Amino acid sequence: MFKDQYIYPAVIMKANDQFTITFLDFPDTQVKAKTVEDGFAQAKEALAHVLFDYEERKENPPTPSELSAFEKGDPDQFVTLIDTWMPPFRKKMENQAVKKTLTIPKWLDDAAKEAGLNYSRILQDALKEELNIDESGNSFSVQDRLNNQLKKVKKSLKDLSKIRVHVNRASDDASEKKETSVKESLKQDIDLIKQELNEVADRLKNSNEYQQLNEKINRLIDKLNR
Repeated sequence: MFKDQYIYPAVIMKANDQFTITFLDFPDTQVKAKTVEDGFAQAKEALAHVLFDYEERKENPPTPSELSAFEKGDPDQFVTLIDTWMPPFRKKMENQAVKKTLTIPKWLDDAAKEAGLNYSRILQDALKEELNIDESGNSFSVQDRLNNQLKKVKKSLKDLSKIRVHVNRASDDASEKKETSVKESLKQDIDLIKQELNEVADRLKNSNEYQQLNEKINRLIDKLNR
């Protein structure tokens, strides 16, 4: 069981208007600051990070060294105790953002972007629902779970309606383009037929049959005029 509070000795050294703080039991952990106050704040944070790493690995941190283990050889050095309170730091680390890769179809990604959906929030809500936990990591009661499922259904329907609007809009645009293309094709076909009819008419005018018909019509017109 890990403790909530830890106290470890650290060496503070001043050089060139800068303070350097190094922990006796964690020699690789070192902070630099312009003032002692800022150095202490950074040292507390650094110590919490080191101890949290031990907790993540399920390892016990080393026992704090005695102050008597420090041998003072430089007048600009002195040893002090630095403590850190772990509960708020653990909470901070638990709530830090973790990047995850999500793979979905491109058409769905396009529709979701147009609808302004937040992938991160949707994924978080889905995981909490699946794991039956809330923001604080507490389990939902049966009633809370039912309420959350109802909210989820309502939200899903709302999101679905947004996506459907954008998909339908895209479909309508595609239909309009297709209809325009069909109209252009028909217009070209009609122009070709007109051209062929004109060519046929020109050929008929120069034929004997056309001349004979024309003469018959003229004779009939003459008889009518008489």
